[in-house]
Amino acid sequence: MFVDKPVTLLWKSHSYIAGTSIVDVYPYEVTSDFTVYLIDTPGFDDTGRSDTEVLSEIAAWLTDSYKHKIRLHGIIYLHRISDVRMQGSAKKNLVTFKELCGEDALKKVVLASTMWDIVPADKATKREQELKDTPEFWGWMLSKGSSIHRYNNTAESAREIILSLAGHNAPIATDLQKQMVDEGKSLDETSAGQGLKSELLKERQKLTKERQDLQALIKEAQKEHDVDTEEALQEENLENLVAKRDLRVAEMTKEIREVQTEYETNFRLMTLEEIKLNKEKVALEKRQKQRQGKSGSKAAASAQEADPPLPGQRPEAGEGDIPAPKIGVSVSISKSFYILQSPLCWSW
Repeated sequence: MFVDKPVTLLWKSHSYIAGTSIVDVYPYEVTSDFTVYLIDTPGFDDTGRSDTEVLSEIAAWLTDSYKHKIRLHGIIYLHRISDVRMQGSAKKNLVTFKELCGEDALKKVVLASTMWDIVPADKATKREQELKDTPEFWGWMLSKGSSIHRYNNTAESAREIILSLAGHNAPIATDLQKQMVDEGKSLDETSAGQGLKSELLKERQKLTKERQDLQALIKEAQKEHDVDTEEALQEENLENLVAKRDLRVAEMTKEIREVQTEYETNFRLMTLEEIKLNKEKVALEKRQKQRQGKSGSKAAASAQEADPPLPGQRPEAGEGDIPAPKIGVSVSISKSFYILQSPLCWSW
């Protein structure tokens, strides 16, 4: 999403939650006198938060911006062309996105595909064509005015996408903004909220049915004492659990490697900084010793030239003279005798 006016207030309000970046704002200078602000929102495939949490964060920013008269001038929907097929979660995300925008706002939507640099051109082109031809994917949105662009991992292709929307002068308001602000609906009552609930319910029902079917097969095998079938089903269930475990272990291993790499990098930087500081310390001590040596030589030469003071007499300090050394004095108390001792005289 992007707007054509500063959004400092809303940036401060929604940039960070519990130390995690939620909505980020990036200014982009199209020309010397024209700057747009790109609003980077979390995706529904965020593994750290549920789809409901992600929708809540996006809705919070959209409603606040709408209340502050900050209008959108375009929405960019990113899709990985490297995905072999439109999975269930991707379909659900697309449905939620359509409901969030509303039909009127779709003419300001750019459907941008990414990862073209890691997929063979013929395969990527075939997948793009399938997205365009399938109504429940991109087909219906294209019929309502949405456009398609390819992001080739270059600055030029990114600029082309932005310029395709920057040319539209009229701002837009999404259905979610109008329903929550103008109509006073809660997020759950909006089309996007209802759509997300519906998709989540479908997923839950599908998983429940799959589990029930598997349990029914296991019971049937147990009744018929079909040991082979029962063992095969149990093994299939076990393999699924092992696969999930292995996937999680792989993810954790990757996270550990990333943390270890970051630690080693920081440690090397700290070591180099410590070596630099030690060198500076040694050089400083060396310069101090040199200055002290020069000062000591001058003081000794001055002491030899000056007449020695008489006992009990302090030499008068002239301009540029070195101050006379301090005379040590101590007081000793022993029973009823009080003794004042100094190098020059005794008294009691």
